[in-house]
Amino acid sequence: MVNLRKAKAEEAEKILEFYQKVIDSARGSEFNPKWNRDYPNLEFIEGCVEKEELYVCTEEDNIISCVVLNNRFDPEYENIEWTINATPQETIIIHTFAVSSDFAGKGIGKEIFNQIRNNALKNNQKTIRIDIIDGNVGAQKVFEKFGFEYVDTVEMFHKAVGLEKFHLYEYIIKNKKNHL
Repeated sequence: MVNLRKAKAEEAEKILEFYQKVIDSARGSEFNPKWNRDYPNLEFIEGCVEKEELYVCTEEDNIISCVVLNNRFDPEYENIEWTINATPQETIIIHTFAVSSDFAGKGIGKEIFNQIRNNALKNNQKTIRIDIIDGNVGAQKVFEKFGFEYVDTVEMFHKAVGLEKFHLYEYIIKNKKNHL
């Protein structure tokens, strides 16, 4: 069982190293978030830790997964016909989610998503949303497997890649019987 917990300030450098390894291992694979050495960067990581939005999973002091969870979204989200109407407080947005390639295919992502979903359920949230950059086919497949439904594709600006197409997905939180 993996344990998703809030990242600590002293882990910022290790988290940056983790993301840089993910970037290197994603080259040429179907998991291509198009991140680069400028994003995610140390400033971004430290800001997310300070806001208590960055979560990590570790094994023997090694970071095996990171994810940013909050209810902030790009302005383009406001023009989308989502499956369910929900206020920002009723919504969790998944950002910068990655699992170490050393742990790929071992169910780590699924366990993390189950924890995210269960926490959202406890906090009376209605939906979990994610935008996946065009070309990151692996992430699309994984989130569809988790039960996310495709909603729309929009162009959004992201500091790592500029103006790019993103595929928007949504997972409706129904009840405790809604397990993977």
